[in-house]
Amino acid sequence: MVDYSTIASLVHQKVDCVFFDSIESTNDYLLSQPFSEVTQLCIAREQTKGKGQHGREWCSQKDGSVLFSIRQNFDARCDLSGLSLVVALAIVKSLKEACSIEKLGIKWPNDIYFSDKKLSGILLENQLHYDQQSVVIGVGVNYALGENLDCETPWTDLTTISDDVANIKVLTATVINTILVYIKRFEQTGFDSFQQEWTAHDMLKGRRAKVERENNPFDGEVIGVSNKGALLISSKNGVETLYSSEHISYI
Repeated sequence: MVDYSTIASLVHQKVDCVFFDSIESTNDYLLSQPFSEVTQLCIAREQTKGKGQHGREWCSQKDGSVLFSIRQNFDARCDLSGLSLVVALAIVKSLKEACSIEKLGIKWPNDIYFSDKKLSGILLENQLHYDQQSVVIGVGVNYALGENLDCETPWTDLTTISDDVANIKVLTATVINTILVYIKRFEQTGFDSFQQEWTAHDMLKGRRAKVERENNPFDGEVIGVSNKGALLISSKNGVETLYSSEHISYI
């Protein structure tokens, strides 16, 4: 059993922290809470209705994953384009340092892979509150799932790919702290200052992609991301800019 009751002492920033033995969704919990000026954090040993991108389910098992959500406030004028990519970069940095893992790739915008298997996912959900916008950042990292996880997406976990995996509680705190540091830098510089770091982990550059746009489908080659974190695809009609992965397939 993982005891998260003292994890706030490992977080380097003031946060309102709650933890659950089991909860439907850490994102949904924070979305339902009253607005707070203080960063809010919800951690769980288990999610029974974990949420992934585009309405998909996030599969997990009790104590088998790092599972948490952060609710962070931003000025309403702050351009949040690229934030999800920055969170993915923060997780990659955490895993490389805490678990001695190299060769991690990010599938735009924010899915983290080892080889061709998914290791971590992120879901951002936004709320407006007068002159501020709050973002709930949901994070799932596969830690030690065993062999019986019923999930369609090919997956892997930290204990499978590394012999030097940090304690799950310490790792959770490490990931949270790195995300908070990256968020602060993002507020100051936007996504542009992360471009070089993104390029080092971009697993799609050079891949062929097919985009199912209504009345305007096309295919082309991924050439990178813009200074706002949008996916850039070179097609016969020029460079296309995409902000959602929902209707993209890779050839």
